[in-house]
Amino acid sequence: MPSSKVDALLDAAEAEFASAGIESGSLRQIMRQAGADPGAVHYHFGSREALAAAVLERILVPLNARRLALLDDAVASGQPRVSQLVEALIRPDVETAHALNAQSPGRARLIGAIYTRPSDFVAATVAAHFAPVADAFRPHIEAALPQLPFGDVAWRIRWCVFGTLGALLTDEAAPFDRPADDLINKLIRTLTAALAA
Repeated sequence: MPSSKVDALLDAAEAEFASAGIESGSLRQIMRQAGADPGAVHYHFGSREALAAAVLERILVPLNARRLALLDDAVASGQPRVSQLVEALIRPDVETAHALNAQSPGRARLIGAIYTRPSDFVAATVAAHFAPVADAFRPHIEAALPQLPFGDVAWRIRWCVFGTLGALLTDEAAPFDRPADDLINKLIRTLTAALAA
């Protein structure tokens, strides 16, 4: 199967997981949607879990690369402020969801679901992909919020920042018809206050 067929399987899996969930999505439906042979998922990925991991990697790798690039930009001008760190964490997701809204809103909901309703497998996969991001952000967060124990800040990032992102991205009524910067700026103000309080 050429790579275009593998891409078709990944596209179909992403759509199916977005609508039915990673644990409940139908492999049969994925193969039918991709126009693939019945055993294609197992042949090319080895297992349902490996297919899910490939779908998650396709989503998470560019988001985290963008986060690290935004962090580098913020660090280039000195110690980043809390608002700059918040922006580097959220902007990739909001911009991606905004861009996908017209063509593939289900993908935005899948991004949100991995933050808010992860199974153990999804949570472990996300954590593994996010570990280098957390390592890169940590010294800057500690410097920007020296009055708070890092454990408290990490908890706030998990539940305030990514909990809010997850809720927003899974909401079918999310305001992605408005400019992305409007939403990003509102989130920056709210989440900066939540982290620094």
